[in-house]
Amino acid sequence: MMTTNYLEILAINGKASIQDIGRLNTQHLGFSVSGAADEHAYLYANKLIADHYRKIAASDESTQKKCPALEITLGQITLRANTACTVAIAGADCQVKLNETLISNWQCYQLQAGDIIDFAMPKSGLHSYLAVMGGVKGDEKQQAWLSSFAQTENEMALNVIGNKLKAGSKLFFPKQELLTATTAQKQSLKSSKQLTFFEPNAPELFYPQSQITLRFIASTLFLQFPPKKQSAFLATNYVISPDSNRMGYRLALKNRPIPKNKILADKLRENCVLSKPVTYGMIQFPTNEQPIILMKERQTMGGYPVLGSIMQTDLFRLSQMRPGQGVTFSLTNYQQAQQQLQAFYKKFI
Repeated sequence: MMTTNYLEILAINGKASIQDIGRLNTQHLGFSVSGAADEHAYLYANKLIADHYRKIAASDESTQKKCPALEITLGQITLRANTACTVAIAGADCQVKLNETLISNWQCYQLQAGDIIDFAMPKSGLHSYLAVMGGVKGDEKQQAWLSSFAQTENEMALNVIGNKLKAGSKLFFPKQELLTATTAQKQSLKSSKQLTFFEPNAPELFYPQSQITLRFIASTLFLQFPPKKQSAFLATNYVISPDSNRMGYRLALKNRPIPKNKILADKLRENCVLSKPVTYGMIQFPTNEQPIILMKERQTMGGYPVLGSIMQTDLFRLSQMRPGQGVTFSLTNYQQAQQQLQAFYKKFI
């Protein structure tokens, strides 16, 4: 018997996929790690629901914090709830409407059967997240693949991560045991109530406005640069190229042609011709000297010279930036990057 617990996509004009933390520790098998582009917004949405669950059930629903959610890129999607469910929205502000009523971002809500939730194109940012209590998946019988439900566009043909989401697709979720009629009536959005329990100060302030300075840990290659060449790279202003995506952010020089005096000397470049494993946040430096920053759907191997790796919290912020916005680089160290990442996850997991 088919479940009735799902959200149905009525219309979609942007991109959407199911994402979680990703397939961690499996890159050696040759598959993309994938996962939520902006872990800050993804984790925030799930924690809103986890805290709501704990409040009404007097227990800690810790599994919720890593449940798969819907990642929406550039909004433009409409969904209908087929049964009552608890949801949370976070990330780029898509001026979300519930039954034609504008609702707030970074909040948790109670949907009833038949409710329609609509995401417009955001004025800024790229990715929004719709989390549901218990998580969502594209098939009610679907099992995690390599410990994840994350969808990767280049791996759809493998038929192990579900089908591409489109109009008519259903996002299944577990039965919402706690949503009794009394609870639903009290907490229904139709009575103008929203559910908010987890409120770090202004989550939108996590993101830059139009310019970001990416802190990176220098590679051995970068440390071999003469000091003047290191300074030249750190002083360069880049902009995000339109051909950036979840696989990698490509940068272009801001308002000027490629200089004739290269930062990376040919002799050093010749020592970087062999392919090697790549990681999240690596700064690849091709022959045109316009950096490529590897993101969540990166390949597993690469042969470009690598200048270093960007701290992960900056990558979450970068993922919300659009083509034309500015990027510069600054040096950090492993200890600082590790401390920031540990502090980040401590807030959520």
